[in-house]
Amino acid sequence: MDTYRIVSRLSVRHPYFEAGWPAGLQLRPESDSAALMTRFGLLLRGDAQRYVVLASDARREALWRERTSWPEGGLVFTLASSDPLWAYYTDVRALGTPVRVVMPLAVPDCANQDAWLQAAPVEQTLALPVRQTIWKYLLLGAWGDELAVVDAADGVSFTGPEKETLPNGDTAVVFRACAPLALAERPGHRFQLRRGTGPAGRLLVPRLPLAAPAGLRREVVDGVLRDVSEIFVNR
Repeated sequence: MDTYRIVSRLSVRHPYFEAGWPAGLQLRPESDSAALMTRFGLLLRGDAQRYVVLASDARREALWRERTSWPEGGLVFTLASSDPLWAYYTDVRALGTPVRVVMPLAVPDCANQDAWLQAAPVEQTLALPVRQTIWKYLLLGAWGDELAVVDAADGVSFTGPEKETLPNGDTAVVFRACAPLALAERPGHRFQLRRGTGPAGRLLVPRLPLAAPAGLRREVVDGVLRDVSEIFVNR
């Protein structure tokens, strides 16, 4: 019975997810890598948190002899996701298209097969970028005057109120975050809607809803086309 050893490890991180790694992630070998895997019995195993490449002990020597044909020094995979919202919460523009991941089968200075066998598996971490957006609150209904969206932790500021006519003709009272905020599976912000200031001020909504990936839009803000997360609040 053939035995296998780990020759490469890949850890995946995504700050959008509370657990730290993405759901629904898939690694698909490019054609040259798929052919190499079939020829030498290389296996990809793992989940969205961590992947490993396993090499067959029976074909290890032959694999080493063919190291000059390893695609980019290892195996090359295209990254994909089964999550339909993947491109909403991930900054895919920073990754390029397609998203390619190289899992080296040996360190670059590995001199011979013995050194390769004695060396620890190659380890690397893939840090996927989270999308940051301007959070935009749209208040619908009769909320009154002197409104303000505030951060209970005093870390985030908002512009507004402004009035905006929606495509259906309704008028919304709009507030926008002054700076982009990272999308998150479970955001830790606590934004509030208040009326007035000082002792006479009134808390209208103690915890406003937070941005979700599906609310992503593109909008010109201060003359620049930006990613915007729309958050509707009805009364």
